Amino acid sequence: MIWMEQLKALLAEVQSRFQQFSPRERRLITLAGSAVGMFLFLILLFSFSNSAASYRRRTDQKLIKFREVQSLAANYREAEQARQRVEQQLTANSVSLVSYVEDKGTNAGLSIPTLTPKGDVPLAEGRIIESSVEIMMPDVRIDKLVTFLNDVERGPGVIKVKYLRVEPRPSAENLTAWATIATYRMKQ
Repeated sequence: MIWMEQLKALLAEVQSRFQQFSPRERRLITLAGSAVGMFLFLILLFSFSNSAASYRRRTDQKLIKFREVQSLAANYREAEQARQRVEQQLTANSVSLVSYVEDKGTNAGLSIPTLTPKGDVPLAEGRIIESSVEIMMPDVRIDKLVTFLNDVERGPGVIKVKYLRVEPRPSAENLTAWATIATYRMKQ
C-alpha cells in the first residue's frame, strides 16, 4: 500500500504544478497530453490488430494443414481398401490356368492347339506368385479373339493378358495370334 500513497503524492504534486501554469499553457499541455494519449492508443490498437492478424494467419495455416491431413487420410483409406481388395483377389485366386484358358477358348469357339505352361515366377519380393501360359492360335477370326481375351480377363482372381502378337492372314481374312496369359496369387 506504500506505492498507493506514493502515487497519490505524485498526482497531488502534478496537479499543483499544473495549476501554476497559465490558462494558455494548460491548454497546450492538455493538447500535447491528448496527442500523446491518442498516439499511445493508436500504437496499442495497431499492436492488437497485428496480433489478431497473426493469430488469424496461423489459424488459417493450421486449417489448411488440417484439410491436407484429412485429404491424405481419405486417400490412404481408399488406397488401403484398394490394396485389401487386390490382396483378397490374389488370395482367393486358385485358378488352374491351363484348364481355365481351354474352357474360355471352347466357350469362344476357338481351338488352341498350342498351350505351353510356364513356371511360377515370384514377384514383389516373393510375396506374389505369377503363373503363366503361352498360347498360339492359327486362323482365328478377330471377333472371336477379342471375345476370348475379354472373357479371360474377366475371370476369377487376377488374370491378365501380358503379351499379344497378331499376324494378319489376308488370304483367309483371319489372324494368327500368340498370347501370354498370366494369373497372380499371394504366396501361402
